Amino acid sequence: MPSTESDDGDQIDSDRPDDLDRTDLTAEEVERIARRVAREEFDRRSRPSLLTPLAGALVGFTVLLPLLGLVTVTLLDAGVPIQVVAVAALVAAGALVAYGWRLPPFR
Repeated sequence: MPSTESDDGDQIDSDRPDDLDRTDLTAEEVERIARRVAREEFDRRSRPSLLTPLAGALVGFTVLLPLLGLVTVTLLDAGVPIQVVAVAALVAAGALVAYGWRLPPFR
């Protein structure tokens, strides 16, 4: 890869696109460049890994379920009605599903 040295001795990559050398980029150009880079990165990963959902399930079962049990017991011991705890748990579960749905393997 051809490179040149700058005045302070750092290596500069001369294969960069001309778009990145300019400092007067508009917001549209920055967005276009960012989308192109993200698209190239996504294309490099042709399919989502099976490991990602499995890692999520592992974290869910080993971290989130015990934490949910601890929070539930604490709230019930504090005198919060079970109906309020159940509704809060359903809302939290729905929020986690909605958040997870926006992650890369599912988009």
